[in-house]
Amino acid sequence: MSIIDRIFGRKPETRASSWDLLATMGLPSLAGGYIAPAVIEGNAAAFNAITVISEAVAALPVSVYRTEGEGVRNAEASHPVARLFKSPNDLQTATEMVAMMQANCLIHGAAYAEIERDGNGRPVALWPIHPGQITIERIPGTRRIRYQVSDEVGTRRLLPDEVFTIRDRWDDPFTPRSRLDRCREALGGAVATERFAQSIWRNGARLSGFVKHPEQIGPDAARTLRDSLNALYGGAENAGKIGVLEEGSDWVPVSSTAHDAELSEARRLAVLEVARIFNVPPPLLQELSGANYSNVVELRRQFAAGTVQPWLVRWEEAIMRDLFSDAGRRSHEVEFDTDLLVRADFLTRLQGYRIGRETGLYSANDLRRFEHLNLRSDPDADVFLSPMNMQSEQKAAPKEE
Repeated sequence: MSIIDRIFGRKPETRASSWDLLATMGLPSLAGGYIAPAVIEGNAAAFNAITVISEAVAALPVSVYRTEGEGVRNAEASHPVARLFKSPNDLQTATEMVAMMQANCLIHGAAYAEIERDGNGRPVALWPIHPGQITIERIPGTRRIRYQVSDEVGTRRLLPDEVFTIRDRWDDPFTPRSRLDRCREALGGAVATERFAQSIWRNGARLSGFVKHPEQIGPDAARTLRDSLNALYGGAENAGKIGVLEEGSDWVPVSSTAHDAELSEARRLAVLEVARIFNVPPPLLQELSGANYSNVVELRRQFAAGTVQPWLVRWEEAIMRDLFSDAGRRSHEVEFDTDLLVRADFLTRLQGYRIGRETGLYSANDLRRFEHLNLRSDPDADVFLSPMNMQSEQKAAPKEE
């Protein structure tokens, strides 16, 4: 895009998701009420799902490698991008910045950060921008976009190479859409279940009953009687008090309780709905009704491979696209170290190390690196073993006819 297009370009076509446009008031759901990002994060299961994914991604270190050909690559800790994911800006650590952007992406469908570069064009800082403070503008008749930002720094226009972007699944390349927008009815049901539970506790931890009067007392007297009873005996703090009815009135209780209304089961199913939306195994959301040691360990692996790994691929590809030059993309690779996420218990890990060592896959120093131990300096530390009972077929003498 030329500088003239940037400043005096044709009137752009503004593209923003309905979720962001209605972020302040929310979107309606069939369960009643409006579903907004703040409302969703007020649900414990949804908040936990967003936190679990965001913290898992943020806890993994990022490494930059220079590729040397034939599968050889060397870590470059001094590369500008590697330094960027150790200290992204003056206000945040790398963990805080990645967790913030990942949570914004889960809630709003996209996360943005302004790229600060030095005089040579190398990235030196990333400044996250709230999705509600940025608008995508598409240049009519083209596939080019630019970003209109309005935040505490001021109002400004940024080009794509000035913005680092993480995206969830969109319907087209220009319009962000959140999974909260797509699944708002299911989330609306989860929120409605919580509101129903709160209403039960607010009204005495069980459903109300009726006051039966021997005479017809009229609407005003009935309203006065109801209000006085609510004031004296309504609310959880008044549960269990002894009540007194006057003028021959009888109390007719409603026998339905929270258990009869299957509230506990409804709340459990609401947690499962949230788990489906964010693709998080239910035990990680503290839904342990069907959990045991074996399936929790397997579900933890499923979380690493099926939930976190797709997000790591998105991050790696976005880093290569937005933070590297064309030459840098040809000579470098970026990778999240998932060892902390997938490593097994200590005994299982040692058994795997032994197999790898005996089959010549690892040296002693390789295993010490895995455990973050100081390397050995003796000559045998970098020697690879070869099993005595295995040899190449080519070493055997050919059979005679």
